[in-house]
This record gives sequence, C-alpha cells and structure tokens, in this order.
Amino acid sequence: MIFVTVGTSFPFDRLIYAVEAAVRRGLITEEITAQVGIGGYRPKVFTAVESLDKKEYDRCFEKADYIVAHAGMGTISMACQLQKPILVMPRQKCYRELVNDHQMETAHKFEALGHVLAAYDEEDLFVKISRLKSFVPVQRKSQPEKLAECVHLFLLDMVKEK
Repeated sequence: MIFVTVGTSFPFDRLIYAVEAAVRRGLITEEITAQVGIGGYRPKVFTAVESLDKKEYDRCFEKADYIVAHAGMGTISMACQLQKPILVMPRQKCYRELVNDHQMETAHKFEALGHVLAAYDEEDLFVKISRLKSFVPVQRKSQPEKLAECVHLFLLDMVKEK
C-alpha cells in the first residue's frame, strides 16, 4: 500500500494530480490511501480523505510499504524514523504553494544524503515512482553534538552583532 500525504495544514493539488496521472498511466498499481488536505482536489482513481486524526495518520504511515508526500520535515522525519521508502515532491513558491522555497531546500538536502527520493514536477515523479519500490533509504543518524555546536556558534554570532 502507498500512503500519500500532503501534510496537515494545506491541500497540495499538484501532488495529488501527479499521483493520479501516475495511476492512470499504470506506473502505480498498488492500493493508495491519501490524505489530501482541506479544500483539496479529490482524486477519482484512489481513496482519499481530507484529514486524519493523529492515531489514524500514524496507522496509515506504519501500514504503508511506501510513502509519497510533500517535503515537510515532520513527514520526512517520520519516514526516516520508520525506515520507510519515501518520494517527496516539495511545495514551491512559484506555484503559490508556500511563501518561500524551504521545502525545495529540504528535498535537495535529504535526497543528497540518501534519505528520500525527490521529484520536482509531474514528469520527475513519473520517473522516480518506479525507483521507489527498490529504494532503500540511508538510515538517518542523530548528531546532537553537531547540532549543539551549530547552535553555540549561532548564539556567539548573535552576541557579537550586539
């Protein structure tokens, strides 16, 4: 089963259209459950709900063989924690899906580290969806010391500026 999620805040119709087109082309044959967001497009070829409570969301995520999602940190972190193969499509400022392109940066970074596959448009999703089934994400390792050092350096810079 593939779990498609757009996160909990906003619809992400571009992703849902792309997944639906992949199903119509025969690129996806697995059962799909999708959480499409408030006011979002409702696909015709797979099961979709507006939102899920936390318990049901977690159940769908854990049950899924693969995840297709926006490039939100909560979704990526959960996939990394559960070692789920995930294909992300970042929301983009040029489509007025966000006010900036932080999801693009997140997708690029996590893809470079081998934690996710990333698609940046519909055609890219069609190509990467076939790789999802054989994708084994690199296990994410916690580095609290490195994070503490980055925060320390940031705070030192803040003090120097004053």
